[in-house]
Amino acid sequence: MALPVAPRDVHAWIEEFLRQWHDIGLRNAIKDMILEPRNPFDVRARRKPKTGFLLAAILFAAFLGSFCYFNFAR
Repeated sequence: MALPVAPRDVHAWIEEFLRQWHDIGLRNAIKDMILEPRNPFDVRARRKPKTGFLLAAILFAAFLGSFCYFNFAR
């Protein structure tokens, strides 16, 4: 007969399993949304930003700059 397992032992096992699994999480989801896909052959290669994200960042910076200029600098 198998030994009973406490719920805290199962919880600790699941936490350790998820900690070792680096493909999940909010940080990785944000990185995947902003950066181009990873190169499966060169894991350490630097990822470039997506074109859409760069365009949105430039438009946001232009909007913020014009907002500050016309509301506070004049």
